[in-house]
Amino acid sequence: KLEIRKNSRIFLIGNNLCSRMMNFGHFETELQLRYPDSLLFIRNMCDGGNTPGFRPHSGRNAPWAFPGAEKFQTELANNSGSEGHLETEDQWLTRLKADIILAFFGYNESFQGKEGLENYKAELDAFIKHTLSQKYNGVSAPQLAIVSPIAFEDLSSQYDLPDGKRENENLAMYTAAMKEIAAKNNVHFIDAFTPSTEWYASSDAALTIDGSQLND
Repeated sequence: KLEIRKNSRIFLIGNNLCSRMMNFGHFETELQLRYPDSLLFIRNMCDGGNTPGFRPHSGRNAPWAFPGAEKFQTELANNSGSEGHLETEDQWLTRLKADIILAFFGYNESFQGKEGLENYKAELDAFIKHTLSQKYNGVSAPQLAIVSPIAFEDLSSQYDLPDGKRENENLAMYTAAMKEIAAKNNVHFIDAFTPSTEWYASSDAALTIDGSQLND
């Protein structure tokens, strides 16, 4: 298990799944309720489209999350040429002394299908190795958990959206790959894909706004 101690500094990084958590606040509220005397420091640094190695921002000079990350991307992920001065995520994690990192990836990457799977596994593996080699808190490597994407909800009867069958085939494949790479590196893995399929099946009301983004 992740060891949450008093004054633990917990960071969320990754894609739109965790970015949308900022819209509602349930996650941080639940943590504070479950550890009421721990004085937890929680920061959400997620942004839609982020991958393990590619995290562009208009205020950063380079979009790469760690050295060598550019080799996992195509010409569609070229350096934007921005001339800002916003710190990289590694610099933020160091300045704010991260103890625990929850990393949400795999959704947008899954659209590359089977052809992109091995490249994604290599990118995720490189990200994990880089993260575990850091001492953001100045003392020890961070505790790390890898979180899979959720499933795609079928809202095609209500909106002009896909039914999710092909999307879920890819998402299941990428979730399995994430579990494999996490096990290889002996880090925690959280399967959000499987329970989310059960949520959709057991709910009469829609749980997403467009098949992929959770509502309140």
